[in-house]
Amino acid sequence: MGISDLLFKSHLEEDEKILEVLHRHSYVYFRDSFKTLFFGMILPVLGYLIFPSLIFVFFVWLVIGFFGMVYHFLDWYYDVWIITNFGVIDIEVNGIFDKNAKRVEYTAIDALGYKINGVVATLLNFGDVTIDTMGTHMSLVLKEAPNPKKIEKLVVKYQERFVEESSFQDHEALKDMLAGMIAYHMKNNKIEKKR
Repeated sequence: MGISDLLFKSHLEEDEKILEVLHRHSYVYFRDSFKTLFFGMILPVLGYLIFPSLIFVFFVWLVIGFFGMVYHFLDWYYDVWIITNFGVIDIEVNGIFDKNAKRVEYTAIDALGYKINGVVATLLNFGDVTIDTMGTHMSLVLKEAPNPKKIEKLVVKYQERFVEESSFQDHEALKDMLAGMIAYHMKNNKIEKKR
């Protein structure tokens, strides 16, 4: 059992297994946390080197900067798509007390696509991956995902595997049901097997 299984276990149904955990591109984390890194961690260290007598002020400033970096990391880490053997779970975290989770089963996927927009996104190969659902106006969007074309193919692969396994299970259940009906009919109508 990996760390992802422990952290995201509460979002799973019974007999559901995590196949992939997809985060936003790491560039997004560094881009979003750069100001906090500079103003919250580098600046107090430089300030301490210039004014060492204000160590307490710079230490408190550095601790606040550290917690800002932790906040940015957790925000990046928990904005995630979880691909399971039943479907896709989209978890969005906006702040400490604001979490939103949506689930789409493989049978409800209507369309799947991706969009890469901008020079940096094209060079680093990241973009938005979107899943549209049947019958509802709900969409799942993993913003700024690394290698969006690969993620699209991955979801399609797991969807096809799910459909194949479901049809095999349905076939086996139908075969068992028909065998039971024939046995019941033969027993009640006193039909003997031909040899």
